[in-house]
Amino acid sequence: MSKCKALHDLIEARAALPVPGVYDAFSARLVEAAGFKACQVSGFAVAAAALGLPDIGILSLRDQINVVQAIANAVNIPVMADGDTGFGNALNTYHTVRLLEAAGAAGVNIEDQTFPKRCGHMDDKCVVPMEEMLQKVRAGVAARRDPHFVINARTDAIATEGIAAAIERANAYLEAGATLVFVEAPESYDDIAHIVRSIRGPVSINMLGAPGGKTPPMTLTELRALGVARVSFPGVTLASAGAAMHRALSILAESGDLSRITNELMSFSEATELLGLPADRSRERAFAS
Repeated sequence: MSKCKALHDLIEARAALPVPGVYDAFSARLVEAAGFKACQVSGFAVAAAALGLPDIGILSLRDQINVVQAIANAVNIPVMADGDTGFGNALNTYHTVRLLEAAGAAGVNIEDQTFPKRCGHMDDKCVVPMEEMLQKVRAGVAARRDPHFVINARTDAIATEGIAAAIERANAYLEAGATLVFVEAPESYDDIAHIVRSIRGPVSINMLGAPGGKTPPMTLTELRALGVARVSFPGVTLASAGAAMHRALSILAESGDLSRITNELMSFSEATELLGLPADRSRERAFAS
């Protein structure tokens, strides 16, 4: 079974598939090792980790391709790419999908914000006319080589036009061929319940995975009961890594003694095992025999 088909089937189950955000091959390996069945490349986290910048539309398509390729080569679980706004019009979206699928992605998010876009939990967002986004969805569907490659059409219309308009857009995106729709930044449990009831297809919800998001934290059990298909946690790896690194570096800077937190650090052997060194050593010995 292809990774695209595996991801497609997990989404069709509508069982709140948890998809942690990743920003490099190391974070993706950690997600896979923890037992998750898929991961999502987070544009917010990639911009922060690679450029030290906020998610305000600075990353290029080539940046995303390079990250997706490294991550997809490092793990066996399906990887969803972040296609931002398709990096242009419908034709640009067509080539965005082609290139990200060729890089190893099993699916992609395409959003209806204007360019330059913003992280979905930032203020002052703007969306393009619905027909413009419909063209991008149709282009993405036409571009994919594997028919199960997941097109996740995101709408940020709640912030600009309200929930009713976001639902209208989501249903139109599904009719245009999207696999599922990602309704960004609902602000309550009741909002999510209403969205899922009103949309005629699988729905993805974003839990951010770090304090301060517009959508309040909810458990997977709660979201599964509502019939949510996919739940992304784009900030969980970056936020947890950032907090741990800040603590370790502060202690080192203040005391010069990391022994105070030895038990909190990943050991060298744990890191090399995660990175596959034992398997590479075994291959090396086999090549020499």
